[in-house]
Amino acid sequence: MNPPIDESTSGANEPRLQPGPPVLDDEGEGRLLEVLNDAQRLGFLGRGPVERHVSHGLGFAAAWAEVDPTMAMGADRSPRRIADVGSGGGVPGLVLAMASEAHLVLVDNKTRRTDWLSEAAYRLGVDDRVSVVARPAEEAGQDPEWRGSCDVVVARSFAGPAPTAECAAGLVRRGGLVVVSEPPEAGDRWAGLVSAQIGYQAVRLVDRPEGHYAVLIAGGAPLEARFPRTWAAQKKRPMFT
Repeated sequence: MNPPIDESTSGANEPRLQPGPPVLDDEGEGRLLEVLNDAQRLGFLGRGPVERHVSHGLGFAAAWAEVDPTMAMGADRSPRRIADVGSGGGVPGLVLAMASEAHLVLVDNKTRRTDWLSEAAYRLGVDDRVSVVARPAEEAGQDPEWRGSCDVVVARSFAGPAPTAECAAGLVRRGGLVVVSEPPEAGDRWAGLVSAQIGYQAVRLVDRPEGHYAVLIAGGAPLEARFPRTWAAQKKRPMFT
């Protein structure tokens, strides 16, 4: 069974052109590649060509623009604040910081990584609009400073569907979007999302040249104060499987 689709953003039955990903200028791309090569050398970023990691990071923005074109980069409702949970080596967080004017919130519970992310943001010249949060994502989502404050939350290799959705639910604003990197053969990993009590109304699966993405659409009702739960509680009683 396919997950529910929000018909207001599905484009009726007419074919839609895929919006392209944001474009980096040559100087910015060069600096970003240098920084991400360092992340790879330190073990914060997976193997493979760094250019491919950049392309995949830019694909997150193209994926959410497919679901809601009014939130495309440069559009009237383009995201003002984006959170990257489990930011690690800065993909997609640092990539999106270089490709937009948004404020990026990079969340990671590993101090070695957050120290490096702060340094990387400075090297890239975006430290004035990057906040590095050195704590677990579920704790950040309970902090009044960050709770419900982000137009978009992105996640790449963070965790399984249920904990990713629950942790992101604490950070995304009502009506906002959560974009999750998907494996090529994702199956129906998100089939139980909408019936779970963590505030999502629909999910769209987006396949692009840059990668595969699930775009979760947050509903308008307030998120229950108990979510996101502790990591231990999430592992013991996942919201869906």
